[in-house]
Amino acid sequence: MKLSLLALIGFAAYASAAPAPPSSHVVHEKREVQHQKWARRDLKLNRDAVIPMSIGLTQSNLDKGYDYLMDVSHPQSPNYGKHWSLEKIAETFAASPETLTAVKEWLTGSGIAEDRIRLSKGRNWFKFNATVEEAESLLRTEYGIYTNVETGNDHLACEEYSVPAHIQEHIDFIKPTVHFDAYVKPKRTRRDLQRREINERDMKVKPFPIAHPGVAVTPEVTYSLANCYEYTTPECLRALYNFSNGTLDVSSYGIVEYTPVAHRQADLNLFYSNLQRQIPSGYAPVVDSIDGGTISVPESEDNNGEADLDIEYAIALVYPQKVTVYQTGDTVEGASFGNFLDALDASYCSGDDSTYDATYPDPESGGYTGSEACGTITPASVISTSYGYNEADLPASYEVRQCNEYMKLGLAGTTFLFSSGDYGVAGNGGQCCSKAKCAGGRYNSGSSGTFNPAFPATCPYITSVGATQIKPNTAVTATAPEEACETVIYSGGGFSNVFPMPDYQSSAVASYFSSHKPSYSATQYNNSETVRGYPDVAANGANFVVALDGSLVLLYGTSCSAPTFGSVITLINEQRISAGKSAVGFINPTIYENPSAFNDITSGGNQGCGTKGFTAVSGWDPVTGLGTPDYEKLLSVFMALP
Repeated sequence: MKLSLLALIGFAAYASAAPAPPSSHVVHEKREVQHQKWARRDLKLNRDAVIPMSIGLTQSNLDKGYDYLMDVSHPQSPNYGKHWSLEKIAETFAASPETLTAVKEWLTGSGIAEDRIRLSKGRNWFKFNATVEEAESLLRTEYGIYTNVETGNDHLACEEYSVPAHIQEHIDFIKPTVHFDAYVKPKRTRRDLQRREINERDMKVKPFPIAHPGVAVTPEVTYSLANCYEYTTPECLRALYNFSNGTLDVSSYGIVEYTPVAHRQADLNLFYSNLQRQIPSGYAPVVDSIDGGTISVPESEDNNGEADLDIEYAIALVYPQKVTVYQTGDTVEGASFGNFLDALDASYCSGDDSTYDATYPDPESGGYTGSEACGTITPASVISTSYGYNEADLPASYEVRQCNEYMKLGLAGTTFLFSSGDYGVAGNGGQCCSKAKCAGGRYNSGSSGTFNPAFPATCPYITSVGATQIKPNTAVTATAPEEACETVIYSGGGFSNVFPMPDYQSSAVASYFSSHKPSYSATQYNNSETVRGYPDVAANGANFVVALDGSLVLLYGTSCSAPTFGSVITLINEQRISAGKSAVGFINPTIYENPSAFNDITSGGNQGCGTKGFTAVSGWDPVTGLGTPDYEKLLSVFMALP
């Protein structure tokens, strides 16, 4: 249920400070710097207004999660490929009895009756309704109404909150509190690349997934391997990465889209007739609707560009294997990564509220009225997502908890791929940070400032995919025909401000710093050499020929790269499953052990924030990762595993 602003607001203004917490309480979370796009309103709250509260409980065994995942994912492990069931995962990571008892006793001792407290299916969340007065007393805080100056939307939040010292170790975070909304929703603007100079590097903005044409493709164009540097087609990608058409239908590949972004069947048919004639007209992906997700949206490049791109190339590259589209969120609320993860894993379901995620059912706004999706979707073996945030958009506690969910789904055998971003070392929209390490998410115009890493691209439990391009006037049959993408977009890459470096990439990153250490200071990026570097891999991201709203156009971005790389892994799964083996699951430990299975990209860069960014060099680099895939070499690596 949405929080009603009218229900929350009283009639008098106020400007009082939050009461000081007693000595037995400690500040659990605090907003250090006010986000520029949020302004607090001087409005008195109705003390009896009801707030839906959620407490994220500290999970058991998270300190062992990395080791558990390596046990089933590392190529030298005797248990490689022996993935866990979701039931085993939920039981292993559920909050301990000690945590459940301690937090419940705190709540009941604070006046929240036990019959008001609900425990989530995965035993990781306590949910209850509380009045404003109860919530403020419980958390030793003061709530206020904050307005998003860009959208005009109002949200409930506070500046900080406290919990008893002995409770702190049992709680990850509480919502709603210090955080603002993090919807994956489309921005209602349109930028026409045909009217801009190419050096402006305009492109679709993540997490607002708007795919923009570079130029329309004239009907006279003849596609060949000789002009792939101008027109990237499925045949170009097969030649670049040394693979052929799929032959079986034994694996599973999922593409995530967030309504109102959705594909058009007419565009798929147009794509088939021009570029993939072996696929019959009318051939469609499986559509799994999550929280009212629909593909019936008004025709526009804003609504159709991202989905047409993702799905046309996923289908083309893995056919006859089926592609499943996870269409997430209705046309009113949209959805977040959290909503999608709820649908995959019932133990993650968190009682979504408008502070973080779209909230379902949503009858008050005329949206989806069914129950929220919670463990209703079986995860595909490979899932590709072309959406993302800046790390600074979200609190670290939220990102860490979500990243751990990707760890759990990796344990279950799913390969998660995320595009690394399109603005080089800058964030969405080319924004950089005005303070070191993006403190408080204060962004500037992008002409200077601190590098702005992406999320979930920096999560160590996903595979982050950067972008390359074919060198101008080079046929794909040439030796080393690719470089880092510098046409319209720059491959997202850099170093996290949240996540430590995972062991599986420590040697590769150490080698990078030893031989190619950038000259930038700590005020520009996290140069501690102890944090997660991204991307992990790359694939072509320029000049993709896409059928969009009845025409063939060229699209750009790591949104091209992620579904392409995912197709390669799906074809490898096809062969492993056909041989009676498991899907590959979390691939990072194996690919970092086998860099020779990739085409090393050694030229180009990812400029941003008034700098040249990083440079592609021999070995791993924060522009193109390990490089682009060589299917036959990767297949040999994975087929040699049990």
